[in-house]
Formats: sequence, structure tokens, C-alpha cells
Amino acid sequence: MKTHLSGSVSRTIMLAGAIAVAGLVLPASAMGQHRPIRGEFLLYADVAVPVGEFSDHVNLGGGGGIGGVLYLNAQRTAALRAEGNFVIYGSDSYRAPLSPTVPFVDVDVRTTNSILSAGLGPQVYLGSGSLRPYFFGTVGFSYFVTETGVSGTNHDEEFASTTNFDDFNLALAGGGGLSVEVRGGENPVSMDLSASYQHNGLTEYLTGGNENLRRLPRGGWSASPILSDANLMTYRAGVSIALR
Repeated sequence: MKTHLSGSVSRTIMLAGAIAVAGLVLPASAMGQHRPIRGEFLLYADVAVPVGEFSDHVNLGGGGGIGGVLYLNAQRTAALRAEGNFVIYGSDSYRAPLSPTVPFVDVDVRTTNSILSAGLGPQVYLGSGSLRPYFFGTVGFSYFVTETGVSGTNHDEEFASTTNFDDFNLALAGGGGLSVEVRGGENPVSMDLSASYQHNGLTEYLTGGNENLRRLPRGGWSASPILSDANLMTYRAGVSIALR
């Protein structure tokens, strides 16, 4: 089954990324008055593993993220980290007539469960060579959203979508990783492997595509969200490009 992000989910991803970038650009602008900006741009894919109560209702999720680090000292051992992430933890799709009055035109109906998040916080490296372990912590937000969109059967462009349910929470994350330089030069490129725990706390959310959505006998629909802790372990693999 192909996963698809609806328009408003895509806009939220871009907002999360913009917040993450702004978290670095603003302090970097102030520091740039005294010395050149030094840092790294991050791009990664991730696998999300629900933990605790969340694992009773949700299986593995997948997604990715963007972010960066701004070095705070010449040794590149202290930095400010900002990131924006998305995870899709469930989707469901089916084909149906456009409407009872237009029964001979089919459309694809797709419901997607997603988590959008962004955070800002410190990152500490344990070395300054080509092999650099690090630890980090961030504070930010998580946005759980379930959306249903409709598109034609011959292309993926949605022409209508609805947010079925959403919840917005404070998110705290902490983790560690390993940066391994794979190409030197003016802008070195490194492979970045990391893992983090994200605490979203008590959250209301929908699962499994249409499992918590119900059609009403006289038309319309209703949502029956689950209420539980919704914490995650995420495992990431990506690349970083140094800016010197």
C-alpha cells in the first residue's frame, strides 16, 4: 500500500521544518556578527517504535526529518540542535463511487495517521575527529493528526481532504548517536546514526486508518479517539553536511 501525505499534513511538516531551521538561524544571525557560522545540516529517515501503552494500539511507524546543529565553540564539542520530524504510524485506503448521484466515477479514499514534531536543545560531542559520538536533548511539540483525503484513481493529487482528529502536546526528547565522516573537503559529509526517546505524554489519537472512525446512519461520521501515553523510540539513519 502506498503511503500518501495530504495537503495539510504536508504543510505541517514544512512548518515543523521551518521552526527547526528558525531555531538555528536566529542565534546564528546574532553570532555571525562576531565569527563565521559553523554547523551541520541534517537529513535522515527513521523508524518509530511505540513504547508503553502506545505499543498496545500502534505498530511500527516510519518517516524522516530535517534539522541542523550550530556549533557553540571552536572545538565543535558543544552545539545547539534543532529538528523537525514526521512519522506515519498507520494508513488505510479503498476505492469508492464519487457519490450516490455519480455512481460511475470512482475515487481513492485514503486515511493517514501521522505525528509531526519539532524540537530545540543542546547537543554535546564526545570527540572532534572524524568519528564523533554525541548526546542531545530537545524540547518542543508533537502534533498527532488523522486525515482523510480523496483523489482520482489515475493520479495522486487530492481534490478534497478532512482532518478527522488531532491533538497537540509538549514533547521532550533525548538520545545519542554517532557521526562518521565519509568525505572531507570544504563541506565534509558524514553518515549520522542515532536513537532517541520522545516523551509525548497523555495523548488522544486515532489508529489503524478507519478503526476509530464510524459512519453515522443518517450521514456524516464520528471519531472515537484512544487516550493513552503516546511515547516513542526512534532509530535514525541519515547524512549531515558541515557548514564552515
